[in-house]
Amino acid sequence: MGEGENRPRGTLSRVWAVAQKDAAQELRRRIALASVFFFAATALTLVSFAVGPIGVPAESRAAVISALLWIILFFSAATGLPRAYVREEETGTALALRRVTSATIVLAGKTFFNFGLFLAIAAVALPAFALLLEWQVDSPALLALVLITAGFGLSVVSTFLSALVARASQKNVLFVVISFPLMVPLLLSAITATIEASRGSLPGTALRVLVAYDGAASCAAYLLIRAAWED
Repeated sequence: MGEGENRPRGTLSRVWAVAQKDAAQELRRRIALASVFFFAATALTLVSFAVGPIGVPAESRAAVISALLWIILFFSAATGLPRAYVREEETGTALALRRVTSATIVLAGKTFFNFGLFLAIAAVALPAFALLLEWQVDSPALLALVLITAGFGLSVVSTFLSALVARASQKNVLFVVISFPLMVPLLLSAITATIEASRGSLPGTALRVLVAYDGAASCAAYLLIRAAWED
């Protein structure tokens, strides 16, 4: 009974240790972390000047702004999330990490860190986006639920694909080529759900698609991570 109770705690502690290690590495490399937020800020500024609240008709504003928001969030995340496994290969810690813990623990820890990073990006980008484009959101709670649900799926897929491309020569190009077709269903559903949430209506169908995507992506990553990362 005692061993059964301690096992989940031991697993969670190892997952948390991997996430803490990644956070510590990123905080030491402030330039790499700052580049993610700098990209988001630059994209937001350019979009606000190019589109602006006046340049979009009122009836189309929710759709246009929602699409632009997820484009910015996706590419901002793509500058930071794919480094989850890449930095292990670059710093020479990948072999040691393989020996001290299982591939699924590493995947869970890195996904947890990437999800936190995505939420940090969204927490900065969303208020700035609403302010610069004068975007009125009728249901902030529903919008937050959409961001959390879609952000988790984006983090899972990005983390798993990072393991696939970690030892490739053209990591960034390969990541974009592989990730785009896999994330199209996620992004389209996220845009639809964001539009409905901004109008105050419950995005039931889009949210169900996002939850199903999160579940399928998590199961696929769990089953395939050993083949993708372990020698």
